[in-house]
Amino acid sequence: MKIEDLIKQYKAIYKKFPTHIIRAPGRINLIGEHTDYNDGFVLPIAIDQYTNMLVSKNEDGKIRLYDLKYKENEEFDLKNIKPTQQKKWSNYQRGIAKVLLDAGYEIGGMNVLIFGEIPEGAGLSSSASVEIAMLLCFKELYRLDIKPLEIIKLAKKAENEFVGVQCGIMDQFASLLSKKNYALFIDCRSLNFQYIPLSIQDYSFLVCNSMVKRNLAESSYNKRRQECKDALRAFQKILPGIRVLRDISIEDFLRYGALLSKKSRKRVKHVIYENERVKQAIECLKNEDINLFGKLMCQSHKSLKELYEVSTKELDLLVEIGKDETGVPGARLTGAGFGGCVIYLVKNSSIEPLKEKILDVYQKKTGLVPQFYDIVPSRGAYVEFIK
Repeated sequence: MKIEDLIKQYKAIYKKFPTHIIRAPGRINLIGEHTDYNDGFVLPIAIDQYTNMLVSKNEDGKIRLYDLKYKENEEFDLKNIKPTQQKKWSNYQRGIAKVLLDAGYEIGGMNVLIFGEIPEGAGLSSSASVEIAMLLCFKELYRLDIKPLEIIKLAKKAENEFVGVQCGIMDQFASLLSKKNYALFIDCRSLNFQYIPLSIQDYSFLVCNSMVKRNLAESSYNKRRQECKDALRAFQKILPGIRVLRDISIEDFLRYGALLSKKSRKRVKHVIYENERVKQAIECLKNEDINLFGKLMCQSHKSLKELYEVSTKELDLLVEIGKDETGVPGARLTGAGFGGCVIYLVKNSSIEPLKEKILDVYQKKTGLVPQFYDIVPSRGAYVEFIK
């Protein structure tokens, strides 16, 4: 939707003009899944689909929201912020206001029009983009002196403590700090990061939505996090010095892994080897080794399927279709799993044949019509003033 049309809608709803538009992107994780909350390594990119928020101040201390996707309005008072069960989509905005107030920031009321381009429940981090956009609304309107890493931490805190999803820090990080045509390598312990050029020659990333929607707050996501904590406690009895699963080396695992329960052993093995795959993937990008990068993607999916057990038969089918097609070096589920999307590394000349194959085979076998997103590695969140 054009900015001019959004401004007209804003004026129709709020009887005034917005002063800013804030845009925060979704993300795709190229490799490094379920490692972020274990203080591991991840390699996401921002995508060219954004949560757009048009905003202006008001003087009565209330946050007024209108979401064009839901065609619903909502409001809440900054003096009494609680989660709602009626319009759950607004809990992300409520959570951001709450963590800012709890951190001692002075904020006031505002009128917000929301236009989301990112499909929900697809594993593209629509929730993190909402959190980052909302936080930047407060930052701009109320001139908050808040550094990027604190923005990321507060957005994560809102999702963890207010919404109830025990996500790691990757999604908010990628939404805020990504750079066009680069992947973002993040060390989720130190929060150091670096930009890795995406020199993938005549290849692109294609994303396919399985159309199996997930809700992380009600899925097995939090259960997997708990299983990692259980596995960590078990390993700490063997190696008391470790703090998180990231601290376990491959050598430690090969020596002591058999002492764990079968479930804990599988979870730990995925995290350890997935971290190694991220480091190898970075070298592949630097060396423009497309084929090895693709193999690492396939290894990642196999691990997520067999060891971390977060795939579905639909996601597995999409990966298998890609592996059988020429010009597709790699495919894997992306995001937390339990539904959502598969990402393919695919030669540009093979994109349309791959889409046709998926549409034919996947629809026949599942009855679902998948959606495709031609991904352009994009910039992180930004603010525009409206004149």
